[in-house]
Amino acid sequence: MEINELAAIGHGLALALFAGLAIFLLGRWKNRPKAPFIAAASCATAVWAATQAVGSLGLLNSSAILLVVEWLRNLSWLGVLISIFRDLDINRRAGTIATRIGAGFMVAAAVLTVYYGIRSTGSISMIGVVVGGVMLSTLILILTEQVYRNSPFDARSGIKYFCVGIAGIFTYDLVVFTLTIVRQEMDVDQWAMRGFVSALFAIPLTFGARRSFRLLLDDYLPRQILFYFFSLIGLGMFVVVMLIGDYYVRTYAGTWTGVMQILIFVGAVLFFAVLMVSATVRGRVRVFLTKSFFQYKYDYRKEWLRFIGTLTESEKGNVSITAVRAVAQIVNSPGGVVWIQEQDGRNYIPVGVWETEPPAEPSVDELSSLLRFLRRRQWVVDLNEYRQHPARYDGLDLEPWLSEREAWWLVLPLYLRNRLFGFIILDEPPIVPTLNFEDHDLLRTVGGHVATHIDQAESDRQLAESGQFGAYNRLTAFLMHDLNNLIAQQSLVVKNAEKFRHNPDFVDDAIGTIANSVSRMRRLMEQLSSGSKRATEVDVELNQVLEKAILRCETMSPKPRFMQADSGRPVKADLERLTAVIEHLLRNAQDATDDDGNIEVTLRFDDAGATISIRDSGCGMKPEFVRERLFRPFDSTKGTQSMGIGAYQAREYIRQIGGQLDVASSPGGGTTFDIRLPLS
Repeated sequence: MEINELAAIGHGLALALFAGLAIFLLGRWKNRPKAPFIAAASCATAVWAATQAVGSLGLLNSSAILLVVEWLRNLSWLGVLISIFRDLDINRRAGTIATRIGAGFMVAAAVLTVYYGIRSTGSISMIGVVVGGVMLSTLILILTEQVYRNSPFDARSGIKYFCVGIAGIFTYDLVVFTLTIVRQEMDVDQWAMRGFVSALFAIPLTFGARRSFRLLLDDYLPRQILFYFFSLIGLGMFVVVMLIGDYYVRTYAGTWTGVMQILIFVGAVLFFAVLMVSATVRGRVRVFLTKSFFQYKYDYRKEWLRFIGTLTESEKGNVSITAVRAVAQIVNSPGGVVWIQEQDGRNYIPVGVWETEPPAEPSVDELSSLLRFLRRRQWVVDLNEYRQHPARYDGLDLEPWLSEREAWWLVLPLYLRNRLFGFIILDEPPIVPTLNFEDHDLLRTVGGHVATHIDQAESDRQLAESGQFGAYNRLTAFLMHDLNNLIAQQSLVVKNAEKFRHNPDFVDDAIGTIANSVSRMRRLMEQLSSGSKRATEVDVELNQVLEKAILRCETMSPKPRFMQADSGRPVKADLERLTAVIEHLLRNAQDATDDDGNIEVTLRFDDAGATISIRDSGCGMKPEFVRERLFRPFDSTKGTQSMGIGAYQAREYIRQIGGQLDVASSPGGGTTFDIRLPLS
């Protein structure tokens, strides 16, 4: 098989894979992040592969078309990475960095073009293909490394395959075009293998694009200028090593030149992949750069914004878990557990577990050695340091359940108003850093904030529970008030029975009163069993309501006088509830008025509705009493004989049916209650 036929097969395979990826992204995977951008780049790669396949068979020999498809493919993937990177760059610092680096990059591209153009005998289009291959591949590799490194821990499980696929394709291109510039000619075998390389790395790229990785993330860029230059330096060293290796291979390998070049390429790609996805290697590089170039270990603005942003993601019932995650992100811990002291108790219990095994210990006694040490020293306990240098933790004797588990790393106390509210235990990260004063200060600071956050969430929960109990207690108070009125009616019957038991009219009234009490008590039981105070509302005639309420109050002096109005439209209300409201207001008027005083009840209708006025000539009330005490529940001027919720209950029911209760009163000038009700 000729080399051109082999190249056509490789590019045909790449065409099939990238065309399939584009179809899946536009169809089944259309809801994946950045699906339209990745689909467009896959289409451009499929067009590039088709053009290369046709050209390998000698059916297309236009270098201008080759230039267009090469740049189209490279710029498409560059656009995908820029789009992803912009989502990571919340503060839009990448634009400033790109402007500064871009100028130098364009100068380098111009110099490289002139250098290669002077020495090369190829066409202008091929010069553009080679120079563009070097420069755009370099940009794509830098962005790929930055996208992966700046993505948070919980997004890397999906994005790492995506980055490996792009890095593999364009690392090979960078090697091929760099060697072309050095040798002044294109290696036919290396050029033919581009299709197979693209097809091979299309597999992890497809797997990464298929997974739904999260890209709208926290701010990771305030300190990253140095890391951009580190990426450039790293790629430069990579190219230099490749050139040196290629020189010695061509000089000394003889017939094994092709095999050795492939081995060097595979080794280089493996090295680049390890550098990009290995947490250990990247962690050591980050520690080296931080120690060498930064005055402080943390960018406190970034850390605090990320910490607060994570805490605000808390959902109901998930506050403790989110708090652990917010603290763990600061030291790159993969998981942790938070213990909180029981309310009115002496034990600390685990209330939130994030990405780790649940603790076997159900609770920790407040008299344990660990908690006594945390109260006394208020230190962040490094368990690794404790195992190696126990003398530094004077007096600390860890319990077996804590010391036997090697995955646990830090114990962070949570203080709330000088009280040990709880503590967090974090798991060990892949690269265990050496903690200094900055780490301890930052962890203690966020620990206090986390304690306040969890305590506030617990207070909100208790407040909600209190509200539920309050609603139940309010229902009970209303029922007790109604029962108290019924008891008063029955007591009046018993009181008068000794004197009027032989009077047939009294017997009839007593039976009527008892029948009414039974009816009202039955309604109360129905309301209690249904758990609701709201009764069924029907059309009621106000004349009937007022006559019924006045009739119940005629046993006391002074007797109310009713100025009947012409029959008007009815109102929507519960007959018994509205009658009880009027009865309560009438009895209050009788209590406040002398026996020779006057109580007048009037009813009038207008376009706005119906108005009931209850006017007495009693002692009246001060304005501040009306404003501050009249409608306050459980505030009574009648001593222990009253619960003090009648006026409040009357106003609330009037409001419930859409009405309004107004009061006008002055000391010695009597009181007027105006009840305004909407018509049915």
